[in-house]
Amino acid sequence: MHYSNWECIVVDDGSTDNSGKIIQEFVQKDDRFKYLYHTNCGISITKNTAVANSNGKYIFPLDSDDLISPLYIKEAVEIMENNPNVKVIYANGDFFGDKKSKWHMNDYTFNDLLISNCIQNSAMYRRIDFDKSGGCDPGLTINEDWDLWINILKSGGEVVKIKKVFFFYREHNESTIMKYHRQESEMLKIFYQKNKDLYADLLDNLISLLFELRKIKKNTTIYVG
Repeated sequence: MHYSNWECIVVDDGSTDNSGKIIQEFVQKDDRFKYLYHTNCGISITKNTAVANSNGKYIFPLDSDDLISPLYIKEAVEIMENNPNVKVIYANGDFFGDKKSKWHMNDYTFNDLLISNCIQNSAMYRRIDFDKSGGCDPGLTINEDWDLWINILKSGGEVVKIKKVFFFYREHNESTIMKYHRQESEMLKIFYQKNKDLYADLLDNLISLLFELRKIKKNTTIYVG
């Protein structure tokens, strides 16, 4: 049985197609739908607007061109209800559209999260943790979800990865992936400036690792032939 105790907040950030008309039809048929409109405010403000107008205990964002399994919400809610220390739940996924392949999400550790986003944008979290974190940074136009995960999890808490394929990410073209990797390095600079204390321990560990690798290299003879 699919989960039915939900509300859907649709925030139209200045669309120029007939999206508003389509959503209004859903609103008239089902009072669980709510339609909001503002003009070109960007992804962070749009997400903050959606959460501010929600009534639920849990938040689950979904971008307009992606899909999820009908079973995702139900299983995630059950995990949250039974595990009060869990702050974020995500799942494995598939690419569809211009690229069709498996998307195996890495297992979460906080140090890994500081270096690369291992939690997709469609992940469940608690409304109370979103409010405590300050929400999405309005100054970010990309990777706002990565920044949010860091802010929610830097005070501790558990993360659960559902091993089933519950998320479907629409890939428009291969250049999108290359663009993301270029952006990732720029975002790391921003996150470092925002969270220097969090990155300090990580950098200390990295320096120790490099020192150990240097000692190994000096004491190792490599034979070729």
